[in-house]
Amino acid sequence: MRRHLMGWPLIKGWLAALLLMLAVSSAWAHAVLVEAVPPDGARLDRPPAEVSLRFNEPVSPVSVRVLGPGGAEVALPSPPKAEDGTLRVALPAGLAAGTHVVSFRVVSADGHPVAGSILFGIGAAPDRGVVQAEEARQSTLLAAAAARWLHYGSLLVAVGGGLFLIMVLDGWSPVGRRLKPGLCLGVGVAALAAVLNVGLAGAVLEGAPLTGLAAAAVWKTGAASSTGASAALALLGLVATALGLALEERGRAGSALLLAGAVGAALALTATGHAATAEPRWLSVPLVALHALGVAFWIGSFWPLAVVLRTEAATEAVRIVRRFSGLAMGAVAVLVLAGAVLSVLQLVEPRAIVDTAYGQLWLGKMVCVLAMLVLAAVNRLRLTPDLAIAGPAAAARLRGSLFTEMVAAALVLLFTAGLGTTPPPRALAESDVAESDVAKSDVAKSDVAKSDVATSAGFSAVVTVRGRPALITVTPARPGPNRLAVQIEQADGTPLNAQEVSAELALPSAGIEPIGRVLAKAGPGLYAADGVELPLAGDWTVRVDALVSDFEKALYRTEVTVR
Repeated sequence: MRRHLMGWPLIKGWLAALLLMLAVSSAWAHAVLVEAVPPDGARLDRPPAEVSLRFNEPVSPVSVRVLGPGGAEVALPSPPKAEDGTLRVALPAGLAAGTHVVSFRVVSADGHPVAGSILFGIGAAPDRGVVQAEEARQSTLLAAAAARWLHYGSLLVAVGGGLFLIMVLDGWSPVGRRLKPGLCLGVGVAALAAVLNVGLAGAVLEGAPLTGLAAAAVWKTGAASSTGASAALALLGLVATALGLALEERGRAGSALLLAGAVGAALALTATGHAATAEPRWLSVPLVALHALGVAFWIGSFWPLAVVLRTEAATEAVRIVRRFSGLAMGAVAVLVLAGAVLSVLQLVEPRAIVDTAYGQLWLGKMVCVLAMLVLAAVNRLRLTPDLAIAGPAAAARLRGSLFTEMVAAALVLLFTAGLGTTPPPRALAESDVAESDVAKSDVAKSDVAKSDVATSAGFSAVVTVRGRPALITVTPARPGPNRLAVQIEQADGTPLNAQEVSAELALPSAGIEPIGRVLAKAGPGLYAADGVELPLAGDWTVRVDALVSDFEKALYRTEVTVR
């Protein structure tokens, strides 16, 4: 017992670390803006009739704001419309001359937020920029990751327990009736988790804090996303499961409802997420459903088996365990085969396993799955035969092995939740192509003079990260075009020659999503961009990303007061 208690803090530490990884990774966008009409930074002689934003996959609008010269919000004649990956924003006639900002927040096909801003000028020519995603609040992301994990686990365990009743027990029995209260509790927890997941998904999409759950708009956004559709299917499956448990005395009706509940839960997992949206869809969707059914039967049987080993006589326990073992071999074969094909679709190439965050999470999941397979083999080949010989002592050892599998399964689901919020290599490849084209254009067009950083006017701040100070200067720090310069040094005072430096400026209080720029090298350790449009006064947040090497990035944050 003492050893178990000593190991618990380690398990809690792993869980906390993994949840934090999920929270950070879920801030990344999964759809990519590949074209804007008019282009970001365009100079127009006459007002456009609409703004068209084309993404690499279908998106749905969450919020779109248009700000005119001076920061005045422009009333739109009709709501924005999204079709086939293109978001169209109709503009009113007679737009004033000057700079206009289109700030957008959309949700991608896999249920994740994408935000950014584009600028165009009527009679003005702001520089072309790169639209990048905004990070949502970390507390909301952490809570959303935990809710997603609880949703996955409780849903699969609840419907998997129903599959155990109809496939392993082969009809209603005293054992099934003993399991019924616990399974009903599991259905209730799964339903609450599904609903909570919708609200937190809406908060992430809106970029709202946890207190935003009190607002109806957050829940409306979550319900309108693919997470809402997934939750609706999950709730239907849980209702069928609950009815199946209630109709236990009516023969086939209860069994049919329990099977329908499991199918509904599997379909729920095909309604959102990377795996279900991977091309070709005709292959990925059924594979996700088969994978979910196999996982549900496997992990949903752990708790019922533990109850059987604790309450049933040795002969009955042996019969039930052996029947489960035979069926589990088929279920595991299906889920492993489906999972392997889905992994190939997402990872694209072997080196992505170590080169990407998605690949690293996938590797962690595979280690846990391998541990579960080893434990299952030990259970089948050694502990189950001992059950008929050693009786209660063997049952206790088998229960201990099952509890270890439960911990491994919890970690597998945690890694799975992380995979659902982390861009897979196939999406990153598309993102790299789209963003590199824009970045190259921006660098080619920049004409930054090689001079010292000006500090006599505007705003300056020194931010130090890992011993590397960065002097961030915005000049003149007033509404309109500004010069952004960043002077970065190593810990020993020598200039830092980064592989790439980019910046994002946002004004959350006015609802302006990040305006991104790739900074051109202007001297030793000096990176700058001219013509950065800041249309409104206020406290702007500035984030500077300096790619130090292929394996290290320095992230600087500060605020700029624009008067």
